[in-house]
Amino acid sequence: MEAHTPEPSPPQTPAKERSSRIPGFDPEATPLLGIGLGLTGLTLGLRPRFAPLPLALTALAAALYRDPERVTPPDPQAIYAPADGSLLLIDEIYEHRYLHTDCVRMAIAVSPLDVPICRSPAAGTVRYMEHVAGQYGPVSDIAAGDQNERVYMGIETAWGPIMVVQIAGPLGRRIVPQVAVGDALSAGARLGTVRFGSRTDLYLQRDVARLLVESGQHVVAGLSRIGDLVGV
Repeated sequence: MEAHTPEPSPPQTPAKERSSRIPGFDPEATPLLGIGLGLTGLTLGLRPRFAPLPLALTALAAALYRDPERVTPPDPQAIYAPADGSLLLIDEIYEHRYLHTDCVRMAIAVSPLDVPICRSPAAGTVRYMEHVAGQYGPVSDIAAGDQNERVYMGIETAWGPIMVVQIAGPLGRRIVPQVAVGDALSAGARLGTVRFGSRTDLYLQRDVARLLVESGQHVVAGLSRIGDLVGV
């Protein structure tokens, strides 16, 4: 299938080079944390009793802009979680955009305080990307996967295609992809960011893997092993 790369809308443009960053945080956090710490120091000198306010806001910004370095185990038989959060559901559905087959869909709800970085579940090459405009309803609504603002990322692996979908929520309306069609990825590589709450859906061909998780379980992107390949 020929890769389809539509014209990106401004909010969905690929992220800039990951430089000038504080270790463990997104580059966008650098000016925010700098301003917050500066205001805290200034307030300590002028009105010490008000210093906890800018300090608390700085701590909140730090929590929302976390981007820790993670080392995903190099196991070619493993499939890893694509996002931090709780599994909303695991079901079967026909996927018509990239895989064109019956699939297992795993929907992960990412809370505002979860790390907002989506990661590749396995090594492969990005073959398909599409941004679809939509609503900003609650991600707990299963219909959000078809109605909300979202970005589809199809990845060709050594054992078959998979698809990861980042879905915006009521607050997290800005999806920032960090990959493009043709990019080669290792397992655990960063795919994109949606802050302040979102959802990530993973589509696997049915019967390609033995699942190791169940609905309601909390998973960690690039570290939680959610499945093992079958017959590969």
